[in-house]
Amino acid sequence: MALLLTVLVAAVAGPWLPLAEPDRQDLVGRLAPPLGFGGEVAHPLGTDTLGRDLLARVVAGARVSALVGVIATLVAGAIGVALGLVAGAAGGVTDRIVSWAVEVQMAVPFVVVAIAVGATLRPGVGTAVLVLGATGWVGYARVVRVQARSLRTAPFVEAARSLGAGRGRVLGRHLLPNLLGPAIVLASQQVGAIVLYEAALSYLGLGVGGEVVTWGGMVAAGQETLVDAWWVATVPGLAIAWTVLGLTLVGDRLATRDGGARW
Repeated sequence: MALLLTVLVAAVAGPWLPLAEPDRQDLVGRLAPPLGFGGEVAHPLGTDTLGRDLLARVVAGARVSALVGVIATLVAGAIGVALGLVAGAAGGVTDRIVSWAVEVQMAVPFVVVAIAVGATLRPGVGTAVLVLGATGWVGYARVVRVQARSLRTAPFVEAARSLGAGRGRVLGRHLLPNLLGPAIVLASQQVGAIVLYEAALSYLGLGVGGEVVTWGGMVAAGQETLVDAWWVATVPGLAIAWTVLGLTLVGDRLATRDGGARW
């Protein structure tokens, strides 16, 4: 949580922090090294090829990563939980159709979907959320489907049916609350993966794109000067690693604490 707190503070309070403008160029001070490697206090993490302050750009990129990570996880979770719940509770043809869709999605590489969507739609936050949400629902569907199949014949479900509860009420009132624990644990683990995937899309030019500052775009811009100015690509790379590490540790903690049953 301490690792994530720094990212959340940067993402939320970034516009009010006393930092330079992330897009402000200073060609005279281009490729200034970080503080401790010959740099100055004015640019503690150095500058890039256009003289832009890397600290300000990392903070600006945190807002994009947090926004895309949370929204894409919610979209993927909503799709996966809904499909897994219906498939596990209904069984039969519905279950086979959802299982087939899961297998198809798992067989299609993530990059192929990203290229197809990126070639069709304009780059932006919405496009990145669409790609990540449309490819990240499989894990939720598989976990929730198995759980729903084991609970559809539970005594409390049979009791609800015998009292006249319809299928919609059984799904939403009795099954879904008992399936949210594993889904929340899975979501806490997936946010880190979503952040990493968003950075990969931006690195390939298929993500947010445009003039929006992203960590993946910063890494891509710094690869040309990796030998002479290693900090241009290393600083955003460390920001990605820091964020993913924090999210992974939190997700592992939730997963190992009663398997999510405490939720």
